[in-house]
Amino acid sequence: MHPNRKISCIIVGVIIFSSFLSGCSTLSNILGVSVTINNEDVCDNDGFAGLNINFSCTGTIYLKTFGVDDSEMDSEPFFYGDHQVILNIAPYRSSANQGEYKVKAYDGSNNEVFQETISLNGADLTIDSCSQKWWKRDAWKGGYSLIGLIIDVTNNGDAPAYPYTAEIIADSKSDSGDILPCVVLPGESKTIKCYLYLEDEPSDSTFTLNLKDSDDEILSSNTYDVVFTDTVNVEKFKWSYNGRSLSLSVPYPDFLHEYYKNLDQIVLADYSLYVFDKYDDTYLDLISDQLQFTTSTQTDMDKINFAAAFIQNLDYRSDVTEFDDPNYPLETLFNTDGGCDCEDMSILTASILDRMGYEVALLRLTNHMAVGVKLDTISGYSAYDSGYYFLETTSKNHVVGYIPSAYTSKPGLEIYKIDSRALLVHNWYDGNLTIFKNTERGDVVKVSTIVTNLGLATVENVVVEGVFSTENGLEYNEWNTIPLIKSGMKAKTTILIDIPSDMETDFTTRVYLSNKVVDEVESAESFP
Repeated sequence: MHPNRKISCIIVGVIIFSSFLSGCSTLSNILGVSVTINNEDVCDNDGFAGLNINFSCTGTIYLKTFGVDDSEMDSEPFFYGDHQVILNIAPYRSSANQGEYKVKAYDGSNNEVFQETISLNGADLTIDSCSQKWWKRDAWKGGYSLIGLIIDVTNNGDAPAYPYTAEIIADSKSDSGDILPCVVLPGESKTIKCYLYLEDEPSDSTFTLNLKDSDDEILSSNTYDVVFTDTVNVEKFKWSYNGRSLSLSVPYPDFLHEYYKNLDQIVLADYSLYVFDKYDDTYLDLISDQLQFTTSTQTDMDKINFAAAFIQNLDYRSDVTEFDDPNYPLETLFNTDGGCDCEDMSILTASILDRMGYEVALLRLTNHMAVGVKLDTISGYSAYDSGYYFLETTSKNHVVGYIPSAYTSKPGLEIYKIDSRALLVHNWYDGNLTIFKNTERGDVVKVSTIVTNLGLATVENVVVEGVFSTENGLEYNEWNTIPLIKSGMKAKTTILIDIPSDMETDFTTRVYLSNKVVDEVESAESFP
């Protein structure tokens, strides 16, 4: 069992709901069950708009929330006792719209025993100010490029706002950038940041700024003067290729780099997630554009080797352990800790070559990582595996196709394609299981899971299974199906499963995609 599990004792009482939304209080009897409502607390639940509810119940109930279109948004089971829960009222990073939301309770026979309607005006976001980050391109093309916005906003509504993209309209053209993940709570003023890449200066003296949600609906809009002010620090890279000394000056993406440095580590063998993450895509477009502008080479092999040489000339350090704390591409580019290792350089190389339009993969080997590049043929070299040519990223002057002798036998090879696919991981909400003892159905475990799609493709019919297993192979399981998870989004589902009696078991949750296990989490201890 998880060492931090929460244990609820089973006693007798009535259903009582209490929360915190401006002064509503009712007392009613529905199907013989007493219900007291004080108010509801609208909150952010780690990226989901939610309701914070405190209540007690007399027996088994399912507490559910419903959106403005009456679709079920969240559901959790509870047994007799006092409880506190946050139930979601909107999908991940979606603002709760204006309208009526419902909280309902159902008994063990699926009879509705309680219903409360909550009316929300929704988020009301205003743009207070917008600072522009212009990069003076100097020797590259001259003039300026817009590479970021810092926007002050206020939420005057009664629901959390989740600005998702910033759109600039100038010269009758629209350009968009992703806003770094954030929430603006009701009554809150906040600074939000967006990295975008407007390559050419607009001829218009003004631009329209639209803040949009994840459904591409406009949350707020304003018009600003174009102000060409050089507010960006520049970093200079030097490297050599085919005997030529080269240099490249690029704008330093300060707040974007800071964002990546502060991200929590994700433990997963498939390091493609560091390539798939979308917030640095625009900056990597800028890097790949400049690399292609700098070289006069025309063949695919020359273009690939030219880009690889840029990365091979970065400071290298070997792994402390087999694979340790991989970097996102921006962390590798602007590393100040004495160099980066093989997986860091492979992730950066794969990211840039992918932006340049090449079909690439990460080649994970025992104690090493390299890049695979899919090409028709390379004179003098053979494909390494599955049509991919080997590309070593940690040694200078190693060209695509060359295979160092240590890796010709392909020790422990795993291939992770950089393509449009889903990549699912999950965790237990708050890292905990909830154990209910001595209920009418015995001892049970409740686990709420958050499934995250780190990949680039939308997936349907994701199955989440909770399973007790014994050392002799017996399994006891329950499962739920999540209809759809878009790229970069999360979904929640809750599983209730009986604890097997009179035997020692281990508890695991598994995520299935197309009947294949793609992720699993195990409890730290056995049951009982």
